[in-house]
Amino acid sequence: MTGHFPFPRLPYGWFLAAQSSEVPAGAVRTFCYFGEELVIYRGQDGAAHAVEAHCPHLGAHVGEGGCVVEDTLRCPFHGWRFGPDGQCVEVPYSARLPKVGMRAWPLVEKGGFLFLWHDPDGNAPDWTVPDLEEEGWTDRRCVDFTLRSHPQELMENTADIAHFGCLHGARNHRYLRQWQARGPFADTKIGFSASGAAVGAPDNFVDLEINFALHGLGYLVIDSHVLDANLHGRVRVCATPVDADHVRVFFISNVRKMADPAFTGMADELFFQAAKADFEQDVRVWSHKVYRPRPVVVPGDGPILAYRQWANQFYQPRAA
Repeated sequence: MTGHFPFPRLPYGWFLAAQSSEVPAGAVRTFCYFGEELVIYRGQDGAAHAVEAHCPHLGAHVGEGGCVVEDTLRCPFHGWRFGPDGQCVEVPYSARLPKVGMRAWPLVEKGGFLFLWHDPDGNAPDWTVPDLEEEGWTDRRCVDFTLRSHPQELMENTADIAHFGCLHGARNHRYLRQWQARGPFADTKIGFSASGAAVGAPDNFVDLEINFALHGLGYLVIDSHVLDANLHGRVRVCATPVDADHVRVFFISNVRKMADPAFTGMADELFFQAAKADFEQDVRVWSHKVYRPRPVVVPGDGPILAYRQWANQFYQPRAA
């Protein structure tokens, strides 16, 4: 694979493709992920499906004029229809049904988001997308960015504790639970003092505890506890490869509801704005940095090498 990042191929795992609202009922939408075009359509039954973008018949782009018929997708060129599994189910002018199909992508819909499973070897998913909370939490706020970067670069922040001080102005940053890996999952917990912008006191410092939970290289859950205000905020960072050099990154935020609805609403807005401002500082760095395959790591950097060893698994055939 050519490009800025010397990885052998794009990683396998679950990746966020779109907000559910981007694909309403009966719609066909084209996306570019993993270096190719694909379409996501929503059948009249409300279920969303993902297939490759070009018809196996004569190569027409089904996202350019294709339409939904019940739970199938009809090609605009000759009217061939394909089911949710990608297999041809109708040729309107022929009694012979060819045994051909379009590649179908495993897709799940959770909490207002559509997730695709990507595996260069075509293997089925071997873990599930975590549930998104509903009860007791505010509505999720979401923004997305497309930038020159790679999922591994973004998720490396969980093992890079030193950057919290220099880039984000944190003080007394330390590990409360060491970075640890379990198969495709990894997590750690850190503590530090930071700007009180998240609770409306930007000139003060507040104490935070933050738990990072990685689900592969495409899905990170960040749980923040602002101790001074007993505020619990949650951010999801989902990084989906567009191609070898670019990612679409979804930043999703909400907070746990508190007794006072007015205070909850204010805290939700403040937390979102403060967390997004921090995230945008990272985006600026990610967009312009290069990847160092052999970084110069010193004491105090964090377990960057352990993270990279864990990340290597997502480029290997799982049979290996």
